[in-house]
Amino acid sequence: MRKYLLILLLISGINISSNVLSGQKDSSIIFFPESRIYPVIFLDPLECQIMGGSYFLFRPDNDLSLYSTLNLGFSKPFMAKYRRNISWELNFGTAIFTQFDLMKKEDGTYLAGLINNDFKLSGDLSVRMKNNLLRLRTYHLSSHLGDDYLQRYSDTLTNDKSLNYEQVDLTYLGMQGNNYWYAGAGWIYTTHVFRERLSFQSGCLLNFRESKPVGYFTGLDIKILEENNFYPDVRTAIGINFKRKTESLVRIWAEYYSGRLPYSTIDYGRVKWLGMAMALNIIR
Repeated sequence: MRKYLLILLLISGINISSNVLSGQKDSSIIFFPESRIYPVIFLDPLECQIMGGSYFLFRPDNDLSLYSTLNLGFSKPFMAKYRRNISWELNFGTAIFTQFDLMKKEDGTYLAGLINNDFKLSGDLSVRMKNNLLRLRTYHLSSHLGDDYLQRYSDTLTNDKSLNYEQVDLTYLGMQGNNYWYAGAGWIYTTHVFRERLSFQSGCLLNFRESKPVGYFTGLDIKILEENNFYPDVRTAIGINFKRKTESLVRIWAEYYSGRLPYSTIDYGRVKWLGMAMALNIIR
């Protein structure tokens, strides 16, 4: 009996190995695949990616200042299955979002400093059926005021972590080549939270000269949060895309933003910024 079981296990092992090695995607689960089916929504301020920007910040009843962000993170699939009709992948993401400012003092000198750090952990299931993608995601986001900000405004309350939260959201994304549009809704499920729970998000990306190594693009991201009384936060961009084949390597763009700060628990009211940003796709 043991002999027959060993023979059966051997045949099964050979069959599984041959399926994997022959590249039959319909029958294989792939661990840590090189590519992903859900694109990086790089215009989302809270996307797990490598990105930086520097902007002129316009605040009500305040002087013009220089506001800069540096985002260090990634989102990678760790398990996937690719089939002809339907494909899916499980992704893990993490990021730190850091903000700096440069302000002019009354004596004419400039003061620079670290404002805030936000930390994010996320996981999602993405499913693709032809040009239709669906992503179910959950994430944790926490905010931590910077030392420079605390020293500068020592009379203000420190961050008591009351606005840290966990959220689940569902997003539909439709693709047409390398172009896409998306729309989704989210809900904060943290039991004890002071932040309002409901949110919506939508946006799009249009690429031009897709067959060239250097192309152009324009894009839009809109967030509508109950926390902000459902007043939309809008980010628009136009820029240059440097590619290798069809894969984006570097994006550089000019952008305009109108809304509440997408980072931190600091309340500047509704702001506007105008400046330049860049995203790197070096973790694939």
